[in-house]
Amino acid sequence: LLLTANTILCCTPLFIVSLFKLCLPFAAAQRVTDELMRHIHEAWISNNKGWMNLVGRTRWDIEGLAGLDYQHSYLVTSNHQSWVDIMVLQYVLNRRIRPLKFFLKQVLIWVPVIGLAWWALGFPFMKRYSKAYLAKHPEKQGKDLQTTRRTCARFRGKPTAIFNFAE
Repeated sequence: LLLTANTILCCTPLFIVSLFKLCLPFAAAQRVTDELMRHIHEAWISNNKGWMNLVGRTRWDIEGLAGLDYQHSYLVTSNHQSWVDIMVLQYVLNRRIRPLKFFLKQVLIWVPVIGLAWWALGFPFMKRYSKAYLAKHPEKQGKDLQTTRRTCARFRGKPTAIFNFAE
């Protein structure tokens, strides 16, 4: 219930700002809307961290965070086991590095509310073709690599934290 309430609370202003971003495609407006959306993204994660502290009482024993710098870019990897992995990584890394952007399967864009939020926040979506499909459609080979390169080019010059599940 708290996760849903926080998602709706934070996605409402996020969607409003993203509409401004779409309607005002010049550089200064893009910088302002990107910054506002980053703050909303961090607030969303911070609120999740708050309710997790209220209901969970989990004791965290984490090492190696001291050298992280908010102004640098990071590639974060994990062996993804469940949706809880995302919550834990956001909990631990929030405001230590830039908000995580994940490589997502294209079908996840259709998840109500958060699919649109991921799109608005610039998360990269991958098609993930099966081997059988690629055998029938060899022209699709390498499309995910192209998406990855476009994504990295878009983030070049900006501190970014990209999260990739090794699955």
